Amino acid sequence: MRATIAASCFSRQTAVVPNVFDFNEAPWQPDDYNRDLRQRIGLKENDIFVLQATRIVTRKGIELAIDFVQALNTPERRAQLKAKGLYDGRPFDDESRIVFVLAGYAQDDDTGYVDRLKQKIAQTGIDVIFIADMVDGERGTRSGSKIYSLWDTYVYADFVTYPSLWEGWGNQLLETLRAKLPMLIFEYPVYKADIADKGFRFVSLGDTVSGEDDLGLTQVSPAIIQRAADKAIALLTDGKLYQETVNHNFAVGQRHYSMEALRRYLTPLLELPNLSL
Repeated sequence: MRATIAASCFSRQTAVVPNVFDFNEAPWQPDDYNRDLRQRIGLKENDIFVLQATRIVTRKGIELAIDFVQALNTPERRAQLKAKGLYDGRPFDDESRIVFVLAGYAQDDDTGYVDRLKQKIAQTGIDVIFIADMVDGERGTRSGSKIYSLWDTYVYADFVTYPSLWEGWGNQLLETLRAKLPMLIFEYPVYKADIADKGFRFVSLGDTVSGEDDLGLTQVSPAIIQRAADKAIALLTDGKLYQETVNHNFAVGQRHYSMEALRRYLTPLLELPNLSL
């Protein structure tokens, strides 16, 4: 009976406290330290930098981002990019590339996930750069070479992919909001339960997996990939739409997932009376 009462009280007084981020700190910007990042990783000024900042593990669904980047790079969509130019005034020409940059490292990859991703990359023919050996949590040096912080990669990215199939919450989502970048997502369960109703404007792959390919990698409907690519091209070629979207998402993130929001979430919980059973 005592256990039943305790469980009942616990269920009545639990609440979801989300991850939060400091939206008031100085924005991540180009500076003397990170100014050479694009050059060092092999990107030219007019290349499109699509960033995947997560670790490389199966649940991140990175294969879906590969399909997305392949769809961005079709002749028809390249023609749109060339005709309209990029959101920030840069031209896009025949020599410009759409490059998928993976900043995270592979952790405990006993499933061969990285090798399977590399096989898929070879099949699709997209441009991919792995830069985990140049990125860490903080700036520094490694074996005499300059190391960039993860935040530095956001400074130079044009678009972020976050097609995770499963997350405890979603750190990269908050980082992308803070960086004011547009984002591709897969609507993983926690996103649907706790985030989707906040009104963000993301490029979505939906919430349904259609199966696996011959490499055992996750797939969604090709039509969904194509629609996502069209929405991304609209953002990448329209400066007004791009800024409206990222500023809207930043404001929503600040409202719900800032340090001030955390205070609002915690204050009622701290004021709860002690249980006496």
